[in-house]
Amino acid sequence: MGVRALTLAAGLALAAAAAPAGGGKPMSLEIRSPAFANGGEIPQRYTCDGADVSPPLEWSGVPEGTRSLALIVDDPDAPDPDNPRMTWVHWVLYNLPPDSTVSSA
Repeated sequence: MGVRALTLAAGLALAAAAAPAGGGKPMSLEIRSPAFANGGEIPQRYTCDGADVSPPLEWSGVPEGTRSLALIVDDPDAPDPDNPRMTWVHWVLYNLPPDSTVSSA
């Protein structure tokens, strides 16, 4: 089976509030991987058809004062994109330092 296109649904939940109290400006948190384009196909190396290792991830725009991050990566069309039956949770990481990244294996 070839590499199927996946939408990487990755969310960062902050230990700090998502929007500052008192009506401050909303945060501009971004997550990306240098291994593939946003919305693009995940390279085979990072799938069960390849080495099945985690892709490298980076984030920016973490609000000042954030003490830790949580990362949830799920696959909303598992196991079959043409007939999705569930959301498959690939990772749950928590208590990540705000200045950290996820390295590839």
